[in-house]
Amino acid sequence: MHEIVERLVGSYEKGRISRRELVLGLSALLLGGREAAAQRDNRQILLNGLNHVSLFVEDMGRSVEFYQRLFGMPVLSVQENGTNLAAGSGNQFLGIYQVPSSAPSINHVCFTTPNFDVDEILATLRDNGVEGRVRMRGETPELYFNDPDGISIQLQDDSYCGGSGVLGDGC
Repeated sequence: MHEIVERLVGSYEKGRISRRELVLGLSALLLGGREAAAQRDNRQILLNGLNHVSLFVEDMGRSVEFYQRLFGMPVLSVQENGTNLAAGSGNQFLGIYQVPSSAPSINHVCFTTPNFDVDEILATLRDNGVEGRVRMRGETPELYFNDPDGISIQLQDDSYCGGSGVLGDGC
């Protein structure tokens, strides 16, 4: 029960739930509604959009030139072995990464979520029977998990552009 109270209070302190939701959750616990509190704790992760798709290619220069020539996509940010091309307004992009040791493929898709909190998202994934993993790219935590078919899914903050900084928002 202590863990549930801590989660409720933490969610309230981070602005993820209202004072009313906090009081209702604590009341449910006090009134023996452990099951109701557990259901509240087993919430979903709010998504705001599709952030990017990452391609693994044999020749990054050739692929970047192709997408820029065909769609006029400017460079949004650059990572080691990769170039992120802007796809529309905002931080949506197509990541193109040279990975000569693997066959060309779509490596993963990334969705954005407001108020990105790695620990809270990992806890929500665990509550839903999903194992998440964090990969650090410099100071930027990148959160991944697999769907039931093994497809890699990444979650990041709304401001993520594949750049530097804690949120990856230094485009």
